[in-house]
Amino acid sequence: MADNPSRTRRRFIAGAGATGVAALAGCSGNDSSNATTTDSSGGTTVGTTMSGGEMADKIVFYNSGGLGSDPGTEKNIQRFQDETGIQVEVNEVPWSNLKTSLTTNWRNQSSEIDAFNGPTWWLADFVNAGWLEPLGLGDGHMGKFPDSLRSLVTFDGKTYMAPQLGKWGTYLYDKKVLSEAGYDAPPDTWDDVLNMGSDLGSGNRSAFGFTWANKDVFMFKQFLYQAGSELFDDSNNPSFVETGTKVFNDFLLPLREQGLIPDGTSSMGEGGVGDTFIAGNLATVESWTPLGSRVLGSDGWDESRLGSAKPPKGPSSRATFQDANGVAVSAFSKRKKAAKKFARFMSTTESSKTDMLVEGNPSVVPEVYDSPEVKEKYPADLVEDMKFNLENAKSETYLAQPQVDNFLSNQITPALLGDKDPQTALKTARDNIVGLYKDIGVL
Repeated sequence: MADNPSRTRRRFIAGAGATGVAALAGCSGNDSSNATTTDSSGGTTVGTTMSGGEMADKIVFYNSGGLGSDPGTEKNIQRFQDETGIQVEVNEVPWSNLKTSLTTNWRNQSSEIDAFNGPTWWLADFVNAGWLEPLGLGDGHMGKFPDSLRSLVTFDGKTYMAPQLGKWGTYLYDKKVLSEAGYDAPPDTWDDVLNMGSDLGSGNRSAFGFTWANKDVFMFKQFLYQAGSELFDDSNNPSFVETGTKVFNDFLLPLREQGLIPDGTSSMGEGGVGDTFIAGNLATVESWTPLGSRVLGSDGWDESRLGSAKPPKGPSSRATFQDANGVAVSAFSKRKKAAKKFARFMSTTESSKTDMLVEGNPSVVPEVYDSPEVKEKYPADLVEDMKFNLENAKSETYLAQPQVDNFLSNQITPALLGDKDPQTALKTARDNIVGLYKDIGVL
């Protein structure tokens, strides 16, 4: 369910959990040196770090990965520098090291980092630990984003991250394979995926594939949302066991038992599932990458072969999991005004459109999909479906996310592979999460 951005988010109602979660993140929530105050000039003091009203001529930005594989961000950084005269010193941090680099810096209250980009699901712990600066973005700027996305970056009525790019599900299919099997449209529901699967798979080709490696919790959430549930209820209690068991029994296990997904799906990451589809070894595929634009640039593929569709509908919806990235500002930055200006710029409609045109990432701004440039560059059905996914994407923000997701991942994988009873696996994950939340005071 989407939270109202104007209200205190339910994940922060349990104030008793603040100290425990901050400790898990490596920073004590009771450390008085992290107290935040505002001076008469409008600057913000965090510990001994001061940001006044002046505009710096340079900021340090930690980018998730190298700009060589992130051309949309690189283009927008250049635009920002050209338009503002503020130089952006980019630290290209491998994704696997980014969170560690950020938290190590902030534990020491270092002012080295001014801004960074990363996933919205880091925000709960970062905000709770006092490591992020509110951006001061009002409805005039944030109103262009869907409420579901705004709710992920807004806590206690303050915006802590400026949405930059989207990575929600894209459902693609091979028109050639479907036509040869006698179908003029892709599967529309979970039942269709299962019923059509035997006709679409043949030899080395599987009927269906989806991103799995390191994304197992994302995948589970998406199908859980399509089945009408979510991970937590409004009181922070895990609420996924009953519906999650049906997700496994009604869809995930039949996919494997009927041979409709490839062997070794547990090792197929975002790149691997795309490569497999491009190679012709998947009839239909769901991935969290800008896969459509990459497919169109590959040998043997054009608009006559690539088909796009909305996600197959589960019992309750066609929701996709929302893995959006955004730009946030460090609470310890001494150049907050310039860093906030950068965050705002990277989340404008024009920057979102630039990223989509340059790199193919789905835009986080609905109106971008209606722009002439986007309509000219991409097939109409792909544009329509990406816009639908943005407006129907769902996600959740919860405390101690790395630990919670680790508990889930440890149980989901053996359940999918048929090595553990799904209900037993999900009950184990639930019990572990409850134990964690009790230990840190959330429950």
